[in-house]
Amino acid sequence: MGVEEKVLHRVRALLNLARNGGDPESNEAKSALLMAQRIMAENGINEVEFQASSEDTQQKEVLDEYATEFEKLSWWKKSLGRVIAQNFRCYSYLNKCNGYTRLAFMGLKQDAEIAIVVFSFATDYIRFGADLFMKAYRKEYISKNGHRPSISQQRGVRNNYVEGWISGLEAQYAEQVSKEGWGLVLAKDALVTQSYKELNLGRGKSSQYTRKESLAGQVAYTKGYSDGKGFSSGTHGRLK
Repeated sequence: MGVEEKVLHRVRALLNLARNGGDPESNEAKSALLMAQRIMAENGINEVEFQASSEDTQQKEVLDEYATEFEKLSWWKKSLGRVIAQNFRCYSYLNKCNGYTRLAFMGLKQDAEIAIVVFSFATDYIRFGADLFMKAYRKEYISKNGHRPSISQQRGVRNNYVEGWISGLEAQYAEQVSKEGWGLVLAKDALVTQSYKELNLGRGKSSQYTRKESLAGQVAYTKGYSDGKGFSSGTHGRLK
Protein backbone atom coordinates (compact mmCIF):
# COMPACT_ATOMS: atom_id res chain seq x y z
CA MET A 1 0.00 0.00 0.00
CA GLY A 2 1.48 3.34 -1.09
CA VAL A 3 1.68 6.47 1.05
CA GLU A 4 -1.41 8.03 -0.55
CA GLU A 5 -3.46 4.86 -0.05
CA LYS A 6 -2.35 4.63 3.59
CA VAL A 7 -3.44 8.21 4.31
CA LEU A 8 -6.81 7.71 2.62
CA HIS A 9 -7.24 4.43 4.51
CA ARG A 10 -6.62 6.22 7.82
CA VAL A 11 -9.23 8.87 7.01
CA ARG A 12 -11.81 6.29 5.94
CA ALA A 13 -11.16 4.18 9.04
CA LEU A 14 -11.56 7.24 11.26
CA LEU A 15 -14.84 8.33 9.67
CA ASN A 16 -16.23 4.79 9.58
CA LEU A 17 -15.48 4.42 13.28
CA ALA A 18 -17.42 7.60 14.04
CA ARG A 19 -20.26 6.65 11.68
CA ASN A 20 -20.63 3.16 13.11
CA GLY A 21 -20.92 4.63 16.58
CA GLY A 22 -24.25 6.06 15.44
CA ASP A 23 -24.20 8.87 18.00
CA PRO A 24 -23.56 12.39 16.64
CA GLU A 25 -23.08 13.60 20.22
CA SER A 26 -20.11 11.29 20.83
CA ASN A 27 -16.57 12.65 20.97
CA GLU A 28 -15.62 10.36 18.08
CA ALA A 29 -18.29 11.76 15.79
CA LYS A 30 -17.61 15.35 16.78
CA SER A 31 -13.85 15.14 16.27
CA ALA A 32 -13.77 13.00 13.12
CA LEU A 33 -14.02 15.84 10.61
CA LEU A 34 -11.25 17.84 12.25
CA MET A 35 -9.06 14.78 12.65
CA ALA A 36 -9.45 14.09 8.93
CA GLN A 37 -8.05 17.55 8.23
CA ARG A 38 -5.24 16.94 10.73
CA ILE A 39 -4.21 13.71 9.01
CA MET A 40 -4.12 15.43 5.63
CA ALA A 41 -2.27 18.49 6.91
CA GLU A 42 0.33 16.46 8.80
CA ASN A 43 0.87 14.28 5.76
CA GLY A 44 1.33 17.46 3.73
CA ILE A 45 4.00 18.61 6.17
CA ASN A 46 5.73 15.24 5.93
CA GLU A 47 5.67 15.43 2.12
CA VAL A 48 7.29 18.88 2.18
CA GLU A 49 9.98 17.65 4.56
CA PHE A 50 10.61 14.58 2.40
CA GLN A 51 10.84 16.53 -0.83
CA ALA A 52 13.23 19.01 0.75
CA SER A 53 15.61 16.19 1.67
CA SER A 54 15.27 14.12 -1.50
CA GLU A 55 16.27 14.67 -5.09
CA ASP A 56 13.41 12.46 -6.29
CA THR A 57 10.09 14.10 -7.11
CA GLN A 58 6.86 12.20 -7.66
CA GLN A 59 4.65 12.98 -10.62
CA LYS A 60 1.66 14.93 -9.35
CA GLU A 61 -1.81 13.84 -10.42
CA VAL A 62 -4.84 16.12 -10.37
CA LEU A 63 -8.16 14.39 -9.70
CA ASP A 64 -11.44 15.90 -10.89
CA GLU A 65 -14.16 13.74 -9.35
CA TYR A 66 -17.86 14.03 -8.55
CA ALA A 67 -19.06 13.80 -4.96
CA THR A 68 -22.78 13.59 -5.83
CA GLU A 69 -24.94 12.25 -8.63
CA PHE A 70 -27.06 14.56 -10.77
CA GLU A 71 -29.87 15.76 -8.50
CA LYS A 72 -31.82 18.81 -7.42
CA LEU A 73 -28.78 19.79 -5.40
CA SER A 74 -29.64 21.47 -2.11
CA TRP A 75 -28.14 24.87 -1.29
CA TRP A 76 -26.49 23.42 1.79
CA LYS A 77 -24.56 20.76 -0.13
CA LYS A 78 -23.08 23.51 -2.28
CA SER A 79 -22.15 25.47 0.84
CA LEU A 80 -20.70 22.40 2.55
CA GLY A 81 -18.70 21.56 -0.57
CA ARG A 82 -17.13 25.01 -0.49
CA VAL A 83 -16.11 24.63 3.17
CA ILE A 84 -14.67 21.14 2.65
CA ALA A 85 -12.78 22.21 -0.48
CA GLN A 86 -11.21 25.21 1.25
CA ASN A 87 -9.95 23.04 4.08
CA PHE A 88 -8.69 20.09 2.04
CA ARG A 89 -6.64 21.86 -0.65
CA CYS A 90 -9.33 21.51 -3.32
CA TYR A 91 -11.76 23.43 -5.47
CA SER A 92 -15.44 22.56 -5.55
CA TYR A 93 -17.62 23.33 -8.55
CA LEU A 94 -21.01 22.47 -10.03
CA ASN A 95 -21.86 20.62 -13.21
CA LYS A 96 -25.40 21.24 -14.50
CA CYS A 97 -27.46 19.33 -17.05
CA ASN A 98 -31.20 19.44 -17.84
CA GLY A 99 -32.12 21.11 -14.57
CA TYR A 100 -30.02 18.80 -12.41
CA THR A 101 -26.71 19.51 -10.71
CA ARG A 102 -23.81 17.50 -9.34
CA LEU A 103 -20.96 18.65 -7.12
CA ALA A 104 -17.32 17.94 -7.96
CA PHE A 105 -13.99 18.34 -6.19
CA MET A 106 -10.70 19.06 -7.92
CA GLY A 107 -7.36 18.68 -6.17
CA LEU A 108 -4.28 16.54 -6.03
CA LYS A 109 -5.45 12.93 -6.15
CA GLN A 110 -5.10 12.18 -2.45
CA ASP A 111 -6.61 15.51 -1.36
CA ALA A 112 -9.65 15.20 -3.64
CA GLU A 113 -10.28 11.61 -2.54
CA ILE A 114 -10.17 12.65 1.11
CA ALA A 115 -12.44 15.65 0.44
CA ILE A 116 -15.06 13.39 -1.16
CA VAL A 117 -14.99 10.95 1.77
CA VAL A 118 -15.25 13.79 4.30
CA PHE A 119 -18.08 15.43 2.33
CA SER A 120 -20.07 12.18 2.36
CA PHE A 121 -19.53 11.77 6.10
CA ALA A 122 -20.55 15.37 6.82
CA THR A 123 -23.76 15.14 4.77
CA ASP A 124 -24.79 12.04 6.72
CA TYR A 125 -24.25 13.75 10.06
CA ILE A 126 -25.96 16.96 9.01
CA ARG A 127 -29.06 14.97 8.06
CA PHE A 128 -28.87 12.91 11.25
CA GLY A 129 -28.48 15.97 13.47
CA ALA A 130 -31.23 17.86 11.65
CA ASP A 131 -33.62 14.90 11.99
CA LEU A 132 -33.01 14.73 15.74
CA PHE A 133 -33.47 18.47 16.17
CA MET A 134 -36.67 18.55 14.10
CA LYS A 135 -38.16 15.65 16.05
CA ALA A 136 -37.67 17.60 19.29
CA TYR A 137 -38.92 20.83 17.66
CA ARG A 138 -42.16 19.26 16.42
CA LYS A 139 -42.81 17.63 19.79
CA GLU A 140 -42.40 20.94 21.63
CA TYR A 141 -44.45 22.85 19.04
CA ILE A 142 -47.37 20.41 19.26
CA SER A 143 -47.22 20.53 23.06
CA LYS A 144 -47.53 24.34 23.02
CA ASN A 145 -49.90 24.84 20.09
CA GLY A 146 -51.93 21.64 19.83
CA HIS A 147 -51.03 21.05 16.18
CA ARG A 148 -48.02 20.42 13.98
CA PRO A 149 -46.04 23.32 12.48
CA SER A 150 -46.62 23.98 8.79
CA ILE A 151 -44.35 22.49 6.15
CA SER A 152 -42.87 25.92 5.41
CA GLN A 153 -42.19 26.51 9.12
CA GLN A 154 -40.45 23.17 9.41
CA ARG A 155 -38.41 23.77 6.28
CA GLY A 156 -37.25 27.15 7.55
CA VAL A 157 -36.26 25.83 10.97
CA ARG A 158 -34.44 22.85 9.47
CA ASN A 159 -32.54 25.07 7.04
CA ASN A 160 -31.47 27.31 9.91
CA TYR A 161 -30.12 24.30 11.78
CA VAL A 162 -28.18 23.14 8.73
CA GLU A 163 -26.76 26.60 8.06
CA GLY A 164 -25.62 26.80 11.67
CA TRP A 165 -24.01 23.35 11.44
CA ILE A 166 -21.94 24.29 8.39
CA SER A 167 -20.97 27.65 9.91
CA GLY A 168 -19.87 25.89 13.09
CA LEU A 169 -17.75 23.41 11.15
CA GLU A 170 -16.15 26.23 9.15
CA ALA A 171 -15.34 28.13 12.34
CA GLN A 172 -13.75 25.10 13.96
CA TYR A 173 -11.64 24.38 10.88
CA ALA A 174 -10.46 28.00 10.92
CA GLU A 175 -9.51 27.74 14.60
CA GLN A 176 -7.56 24.53 14.01
CA VAL A 177 -5.70 25.97 11.01
CA SER A 178 -4.80 29.12 12.97
CA LYS A 179 -3.71 27.20 16.06
CA GLU A 180 -1.54 24.74 14.14
CA GLY A 181 -0.14 27.28 11.66
CA TRP A 182 -1.34 25.27 8.65
CA GLY A 183 -2.11 28.21 6.36
CA LEU A 184 0.66 27.44 3.85
CA VAL A 185 0.32 23.67 4.22
CA LEU A 186 -3.35 23.83 3.18
CA ALA A 187 -2.72 26.12 0.20
CA LYS A 188 -3.79 24.59 -3.10
CA ASP A 189 -1.02 23.19 -5.28
CA ALA A 190 -0.10 25.36 -8.28
CA LEU A 191 -0.92 22.50 -10.66
CA VAL A 192 -4.43 22.27 -9.18
CA THR A 193 -4.95 26.01 -9.54
CA GLN A 194 -3.84 25.90 -13.17
CA SER A 195 -6.07 22.91 -13.94
CA TYR A 196 -9.05 24.65 -12.35
CA LYS A 197 -8.44 27.82 -14.37
CA GLU A 198 -8.36 25.76 -17.54
CA LEU A 199 -11.94 24.66 -16.86
CA ASN A 200 -12.88 28.29 -17.52
CA LEU A 201 -15.91 28.10 -15.24
CA GLY A 202 -18.23 31.07 -14.97
CA ARG A 203 -18.90 32.65 -11.61
CA GLY A 204 -21.91 30.91 -10.10
CA LYS A 205 -24.57 32.23 -7.78
CA SER A 206 -23.97 32.20 -4.05
CA SER A 207 -25.29 29.11 -2.26
CA GLN A 208 -25.84 30.98 0.99
CA TYR A 209 -29.20 30.47 2.65
CA THR A 210 -31.24 33.46 3.84
CA ARG A 211 -31.78 32.71 7.51
CA LYS A 212 -35.24 32.92 9.05
CA GLU A 213 -35.10 35.31 12.00
CA SER A 214 -37.91 33.76 14.06
CA LEU A 215 -37.20 32.65 17.63
CA ALA A 216 -37.40 29.00 16.58
CA GLY A 217 -35.05 29.74 13.69
CA GLN A 218 -32.52 31.38 16.00
CA VAL A 219 -32.64 28.41 18.36
CA ALA A 220 -32.16 26.05 15.41
CA TYR A 221 -29.16 27.99 14.08
CA THR A 222 -27.53 28.10 17.51
CA LYS A 223 -28.00 24.36 18.02
CA GLY A 224 -26.71 23.61 14.52
CA TYR A 225 -23.66 25.83 15.07
CA SER A 226 -22.92 24.03 18.33
CA ASP A 227 -23.25 20.61 16.68
CA GLY A 228 -21.12 21.61 13.71
CA LYS A 229 -18.39 23.13 15.80
CA GLY A 230 -18.72 20.18 18.08
CA PHE A 231 -16.13 20.35 20.76
CA SER A 232 -13.21 22.19 22.32
CA SER A 233 -10.19 21.77 20.07
CA GLY A 234 -8.01 21.50 23.14
CA THR A 235 -9.40 18.05 23.96
CA HIS A 236 -7.99 16.35 20.89
CA GLY A 237 -4.46 15.18 20.39
CA ARG A 238 -2.32 14.19 17.46
CA LEU A 239 -3.35 11.01 15.65
CA LYS A 240 -0.66 8.39 15.36
